[in-house]
Amino acid sequence: MKIKLFTKPLIWLALICYGIYLPAGRLPQNAFLKIPHFDKIVHFILFFILCLLLFKPFKYLKTNHMVLSPAISFLLAAVIEMTQHWLSSSRHSNILDFIANAAGILAALVIYSLLISDKKIEKYL
Repeated sequence: MKIKLFTKPLIWLALICYGIYLPAGRLPQNAFLKIPHFDKIVHFILFFILCLLLFKPFKYLKTNHMVLSPAISFLLAAVIEMTQHWLSSSRHSNILDFIANAAGILAALVIYSLLISDKKIEKYL
């Protein structure tokens, strides 16, 4: 079944949504997290991984995975940022968060095309 191909990306997307829509007061407040712009690092990592996880199923389905995976990741990043203030009373949309998301997606595209595509390491995604 083709939906099984998307199990990992869908679970990861669910985790992204949980973390991003979580009320701000319920986020961890550790000293470790007081790194300047730590939230941007988190956004970068979340969407970097999402995009990487989308390459394999789209490649298996014989689509243009090098375009489709980043495009869907960008769309999801935009929708999540735009809806954040509607679905959470303590969170708001932030263009810098979207830029961090986009940077993670672009980094995933570069890493995948240079290091992972058509290599044995792809089976671990």
